[in-house]
Formats: sequence, structure tokens, C-alpha cells
Amino acid sequence: MLKKFLYIHLFLGLMMGCATLPPNTNRKESHALPPDPTTRLGDAIDKQLKDHPGQSAFYPLSSGLEAFIARMASVAVADRTVDLQYYIWENDLTGRLMLHSALTAADRGVRVRILLDDLNQARYEKMLVILDSHPNIEVRMANPFASRSWKIFDIVRFSTVNRRMHNKVFIVDNQTGIVGGRNIGNEYFDASAEMNFGDFDLWTFGPVVQSLSQEFDTYWNSEIAYPITALNSFQPTSADLDLLRQDVAAAVQEAEDTRYAEALQDTPIVRQFTKEPLKLFWGKAEVIIDPPAKLSKVEDVKEEHLPYQLFPLIAETQKELLLVSPYFIPGKKGVNFFGSLHERGVQAVILTNSLASSDVATVFSGYKGYRKDLLKNGAKLFELKPTPSGKKSKKKKIVGSFSSSGLHGKVFIFDRKKVFVGSMNLDPRSVTLNSEMGVVVESPEFAKAVAERFMEDLSEDSYEVVLSGSKKLEWKTREGNQEHTYFSDPETTWWKRFKAAISAIFIPESWL
Repeated sequence: MLKKFLYIHLFLGLMMGCATLPPNTNRKESHALPPDPTTRLGDAIDKQLKDHPGQSAFYPLSSGLEAFIARMASVAVADRTVDLQYYIWENDLTGRLMLHSALTAADRGVRVRILLDDLNQARYEKMLVILDSHPNIEVRMANPFASRSWKIFDIVRFSTVNRRMHNKVFIVDNQTGIVGGRNIGNEYFDASAEMNFGDFDLWTFGPVVQSLSQEFDTYWNSEIAYPITALNSFQPTSADLDLLRQDVAAAVQEAEDTRYAEALQDTPIVRQFTKEPLKLFWGKAEVIIDPPAKLSKVEDVKEEHLPYQLFPLIAETQKELLLVSPYFIPGKKGVNFFGSLHERGVQAVILTNSLASSDVATVFSGYKGYRKDLLKNGAKLFELKPTPSGKKSKKKKIVGSFSSSGLHGKVFIFDRKKVFVGSMNLDPRSVTLNSEMGVVVESPEFAKAVAERFMEDLSEDSYEVVLSGSKKLEWKTREGNQEHTYFSDPETTWWKRFKAAISAIFIPESWL
């Protein structure tokens, strides 16, 4: 027994020994460069900005194809800087194409800064170190794990590593930026043959971009951002960098031989580029963020968190609150909150994933038990259908296009006057654990356009969840010219429903 105890003690000691990060003292502070009107981007947008003093421009990216093109087009004309901050960057076709564009920009003298959350990038760490060896590229990892090979050894730091940087922003020359729900990967850009997320980004120009750059700099220069070289001792050579160039260049040829390339050429945004300027919406904008301290819990002040910054917008809402949140767990306080909205005459309309469309069934398990109470408290509840790729509508949708998967965009619309677009879900993880960001746009024209498209899509793309006369859940939808009613979660097996029910019992809601 004593020997077994000593072995356990030794194992725990090894775990404790592994779970130590190196000093984060060698990182150099850097900042966004001021916008330069002589860049290609500056020349393209300067006149329109002067015609709309104090305002920013917005173009909604609901299509994955358009979202990909907007990113590639922005980097292609970068003259000075590219700043990229993401939770996930996959090494798949679109990920490699994006990497190729960043490398190409760096080769022509553009400064590239890449900040990634450490959770999902370990399998690409060597590639990231090679990328960082480029004289014009720097890579940093947010809230890194101390153990690089066996992250489970960081269990002793669970309360810290369970907090992840979920922010997503793409900035070029401090003059254009893309912010919203998408990570970098095939499923976010309609390039996956198996599943694609319905998502939503804003392509932005003007003063709001400088605020996005301030957000990036805040995280880039914070204690949570570690240079990749401080975490990995690998010493790449120039030959390694050349091989990486060849590998990502091969992705360009690979893409040319796919149907995806054909789809990109047939995207409306491409036709607009070649014929006339994009139809932009104009308005005031504010970037709201969680502070980096939310991840480290050092000098963290809850009142500075993003949800608290959204509360005034909700308090000002008088008639209608439209919410798109793929992962939605309101909790008892949230249910009561929707009840208070109803009492003062505000109609809340919520779109989230159905069990059939959700890619994270455990999160759905945390949501399912609140449906009846939400409906009793006056909310209208819609759950997205898992639209098969063979039936995918070609109509441009406000929450994004989808094949055999579900919702990923995060959009809140207040009285059709203001819109929040960002990375935050309405669940415990986004509210209390992860860092999030987003943009609040004050533009009735834009808000009305987003809301109208949102409401138009609901009947075709979702099931409305209602309470029957016997207070049981029913799912109603229109398919063709007929209305259908379902009496259990549509398009699911009994086994999937059973797993969701079991997860709801055993997984703590605060972990979801």
C-alpha cells in the first residue's frame, strides 16, 4: 500500500513538474500602424469615408464563400500589416490557402502577426515555429498549456487552461477588418464535403477598424500571449521555410482542381468586384471585448466583461430582441430575464441549433431542459434544421449557408436599430470562461436588413418549438405547401435523444 501511495505521489509530482510555463519575458511589444491613405486599401475607400465622416462601412458576410473571398482579397492588397487572431486555424484546404496568402504578403515585406488560442493548434506547432522564423512573421499562442506533448498533465492548472481565447478578427493595414463567428477551416467557408456551418461575419472599413486593432494589440501585448519560440525549442532552417512555402503553394493548385474553385468564381461578391463597388452599409460602431485578464483571472473585474457591456443595449430595447446563438444555455437567471422582457412588452425571438443540427450534443443537453420555461416566459423559440447538402438553398441567408451541419453565427438585433456581431454565444462558457469580442453597429438601415432576412429565413430553415394544450413540446414547420408537426426532436434517433438526456444529468452546466 505504501509503495502504491509513493507511485501515485511520484506521478502527481511529475504532473506538477510538467505544469510550469516558461517566463514570458522575451516578447516584444508592438502595435498597429496608423492608417495610410496611400495604400491600395486607403486609395480604394478614402473618398467614401470622407463622404461619411465619423462613420464606418459594413458588408455582411453570410455566405462562407464570400467570407473566404473577402479574407483572401484583403490580404492580396495588403501593403503594410496583417493581424490575425483566431480560436481555430485548421491545416486543411482553406487553412493552407490562407496561410499561403499570409506568407506571400510577408515575402513582399508586409508585417504579419498571428495570435492563436493554444488548445487546438498543438498538432501544427512545428509548422507554426517554421512560420515564425520568417523575418516578417511573428506567431504567439494565447493562454498556452505548460505541457506541449501531454496537455492532460496540465490538469493541475485546470481552472486556467479551461479558459480559452475565443476571439476572432482579421485586420489588414489597419484599414479593413473582418469580425464575427468564423474560425479558419473548410467547414466555415462552405468548403467541406461533409459539413458546413451557417455563420456570419462583418467586413468592415473606417474608424471601427482602428478599434479592432486596439483589441488585437491589447491581447498581443498581454501576459497571456506567449511567443511560439518560448514554448518550443525547435530551430527551423531556411530550408524548412522553403518546404513550407512549397506545401502551402500546392494548396493553390489543389484548389484549382476542385468544385470549390468553381463555386468561388460564381459567388455574387466576385461579380460585384468586377463590375461595381460593393453595396456598403454605413453607421456608428463600437468594439466591445472581454479583457485578457478574464483568461488569467489576474485582476479580473466581472463588470468589465463583454456581457455587462451588452446589458445597456438590452435595457434600452423597447419592442423586439432577435437572438442568433448556436450554443444557447440561458440558465434559470436567463429564463427569468426573458420573462422580464415579456412583461415590459419586448418580444424575444431566439434561433439556436436543434439536436439534429448541433455539432456539440453536450451543449444541447444543457439547453433542452429550459425550452418549456422559455416558452412560458413569452420567448419565441426556433431550432435550425440540419439541411442536407442535396437540398441546400442557393438563396443567400443571413445566418449563413449550410449543408449537413448547423448554426455557428452569433448575431443579436435590438429593435431593428442596432446589431451585435461577434464571437460570443449565450452560454456559461462564453459568459464566464472564454474571452469574447464583437462589434455593435448603430445603423437602422443595416439592422432592418439583417432582421428582415433573419425573419424571412425562419419558416424555411427552422422548426418553431411550441407548447401544446397539454404543455408538451411540439415542433412545427412548413415543408413545401404543407405544415408539419413533430412530437419529439425532429430528424433524430431515439439513441441520440437518449444520449442528450444522459448528458444533461451528468455534465455540469457550468462546464458547457
